[in-house]
Parts: sequence; structure tokens; C-alpha cells
Amino acid sequence: MPNGKQKSRGGRGRTGVRRLLAELVALPSVHPEAAAGRTVPGEAAMAAWMADRLRRLGAAVRLHPLAAGRPSVVAIFEPAARATATVILMPHLDTVGVDGMSVPPFQLTRGAGGRLHGRGACDTKGPTAALLAALASAAGARAILRGRTRWIVAASAGEEQGSLGAEALFAEGLRGDFVVALEPTRLRVVRAAKGLLRVWMEVPGKAAHGAQPERGLNAVYRALPLAEAIRDRLAPWLMAHRHPLLGRGSVNLGVFRGGAEFNLVPDRCRLGLDIRLPPQLPAARVVSRLRALIAEHCPSAKLTVHRSAPSFVTPIRNPWAGRLRRVGRGWDAVDWFCDANIASAHGIPAVAFGPGDIRQAHTRDEYILESELEAGEAAFRSFLCGA
Repeated sequence: MPNGKQKSRGGRGRTGVRRLLAELVALPSVHPEAAAGRTVPGEAAMAAWMADRLRRLGAAVRLHPLAAGRPSVVAIFEPAARATATVILMPHLDTVGVDGMSVPPFQLTRGAGGRLHGRGACDTKGPTAALLAALASAAGARAILRGRTRWIVAASAGEEQGSLGAEALFAEGLRGDFVVALEPTRLRVVRAAKGLLRVWMEVPGKAAHGAQPERGLNAVYRALPLAEAIRDRLAPWLMAHRHPLLGRGSVNLGVFRGGAEFNLVPDRCRLGLDIRLPPQLPAARVVSRLRALIAEHCPSAKLTVHRSAPSFVTPIRNPWAGRLRRVGRGWDAVDWFCDANIASAHGIPAVAFGPGDIRQAHTRDEYILESELEAGEAAFRSFLCGA
């Protein structure tokens, strides 16, 4: 892999990519469902910054609203000759919330061992800064214009909410021959990932005073047999479905919420399930299994699908995946999902790739190593220039 300390256009190199990351971290882009730390949630400022930066690099830029104040950004670098292939580079604009962080969330700070801290430093503003620095170098040298590849940067809103922005972009007609979703993969090419199914189960009851519980219908008690069935029957059934690359299916009962006061009989209990799916197990089949458990153990419960994203497996023989592998650090398969899942569901071969370690994503002291940031810039530059 090229030397990560190599300088790019305009004397950038180490200082340039770090400066880009500092600018990105300073733009709060917490998604609206999460705590934004007294800032305005959403991706509008981040999208405006990205659009301006990409226009200055020579791209044709359009904004695609996901919702009010939440645009995705699509920037097209058209080659001088007729394009014979289209590659989509897909960072995301949003971050998770900032409650409980031990470092300033919107200021890039240096820690021990070359750590660069801040919300999004790892997921995924670090990979985004590395890509932008590489684009500045490649666009400045006109390297990406000399080939026959159309490069599209599609920066999506709402990725942390189940890839809402990516789903909207592909539904609106965004298409290409290959998608690289920017994620902290330690520069390994993630060519396979499990699918995701998140569901809510609402169990109704009847409120009453806690001193007269017989007058009510305790929703928590009603939900307990369903929770036990999820543990004792659904979980083993999911684990029995094993994929040679991605392993077993799984379920986590992440939310079990009912009741508000000591002296009130709960009139509602809510269960939230996070289910991870290997390729041979479609979400519809799991939903059918859940409905059967509800009918057996708690017929009055209502099931709602919160989010769903299919698994994907991209063959190693894919030429674009192979080109990325040559500038990266090997292949990988993961449990988590990202915009690559959505691209694959729309028929586009996809991978996830970028500097940083996913274990630092969403953490209270989120960081990326500066050396990784530099290596990411070098890897993206080599990929763009045809290494």
C-alpha cells in the first residue's frame, strides 16, 4: 500500500487530512432520534459543507432531501471520455448521539498514541476526510478525469437510523456498477455482512391502582411468556441457521419497558428486538415466526417492523472489489450493517471500506488513529487513480 505520509495536492498530506477531519467533527450532525448535546440535530450543515467542498473539487452537485433540514448530497465527477463504469463512494453525514461522552464531541482533540477524538472521528467522518483528501489530490492531478470511470460521491443522511438516506437515494434511481460504503473497517474490504431486522412488540394491558391490582390487567406479566418464547424458541431457531462466511443468526431483546409508577398497574409493555440475519434467512420468514409466537403466547400483542436491511455477499472475483483489495488489507465479513446492505438490495455489488476501527464507533471517547487516517487517504488515492 502507498506510503500514508505522502503529500497530496496543495501541500496537504498529514496536516491536510487532519484539518479536514477537524472541520467535519466541528459540524454537529447528530441524527434526530439521538441526543444532540444542545446542538440542532440533523445533517443540514454537514451537507452544505460537503456540497461546497465537492463543487470546489469540480463535481456537479445536487441535494436530495430526506426530510426537512436533512439532505443527502450527490456529487458526480464525469470523466473527459465517455464513461464505461460508474462507482459510487458513499459516506454518511449523520452520527449517533453525544450523551455521556468523555471528550468534547464537536472538537477534534489529540490524545495519547496518536488518537484523534471527537464524535464521528471514527464513524464516519474520519473515512470521509480521508476520501476528500484523496479526491483533492486525484482531482487536482486530473487523474480521475483521464479514465473511463464516472465517480459519484453520495453522502447519505440517516444512515444511523437504518440507512434511510441511502434507501431513498436508490429508490430515486441512483445507480452504479459498484458501491463503496465508507465505514471504519481497518482498511479491510468488507464484502459480506449480516442482514438486520428490528421490531417492536406492543403488549396492551389495563391500568388500575397498585393497591387493587386485580382490577387491572398487568401488561408486564402478559409480556413475560412472549419474552421467554423469544429466548427459548426464537433464539435457538435463529442460531440453527448458519452461513459459512457470516455465521449464525441471532436475536437480542434490547428493550423491555413497562410501567411508570410503583402504585399503577402497567397498561402497556414494549419489547424491542434486534435480529441479525444470515443470507439464507429472509426477514419475512422471521416476521412470520414472530407472529406465530405472538398468536401462541400473547394474541393481543401488536408487531411493527421498525427497520429491515438484507444481508449481502459480494464475490471476491468482482473486479472493483479486487481493485480495492489491492490497496487495502484483506477481506472481511461482519455482523453489523451499513449502506452497502442497501446498495446490494438494489442489485449493485457493494462493500464497506475505510480507515479506523469499528470498535471505536459510537463510544464515549470515539477516536481514530492519525496513522490510520493517513493510510486511508493513501488507499483511497490509489483506488481512484487505478492502482
